[in-house]
Amino acid sequence: MNLVTVVLVCFIIASVPLCIFSLMLMSGEGAELKKMKELSESGIEVQARLVSLVPFGTRGYAHAVYEFESPGGGTARHQSGATVGPAYVVGDSYPLVHHPENTKRLHMGTMSTVRRERRSRQSSVRGARRTALLSVAAGVLATVGLIVSP
Repeated sequence: MNLVTVVLVCFIIASVPLCIFSLMLMSGEGAELKKMKELSESGIEVQARLVSLVPFGTRGYAHAVYEFESPGGGTARHQSGATVGPAYVVGDSYPLVHHPENTKRLHMGTMSTVRRERRSRQSSVRGARRTALLSVAAGVLATVGLIVSP
């Protein structure tokens, strides 16, 4: 077994998990991209009021509950994690973008942050697709090289 064969086998072994990881990344980021696309096209920006901030643990994290007006006229609540600090004050308003029909599909931030997040997700999906294709190509070329090498 010479050095060329060892390198080709290493390429084959490395290309399989890299391709699998890229495919998993594409599916997860693709779902988030779909969510961000829907929010950027038809999302409604509202002001959510921080209702409660309950710290838990000793690492500076808290359970935050926001309340905002839903499209039907009632109030809806959103629960998320936050860091304990002067940035979050109970009773203050924070921007929130939600889907018109589904208030559970939301993003904490303004429409510009939704568009920025959408662009970020698009580049992540594009990069994962590129990585998957390159890992498949490397695996195929390494396999052909093993077959052709004496």
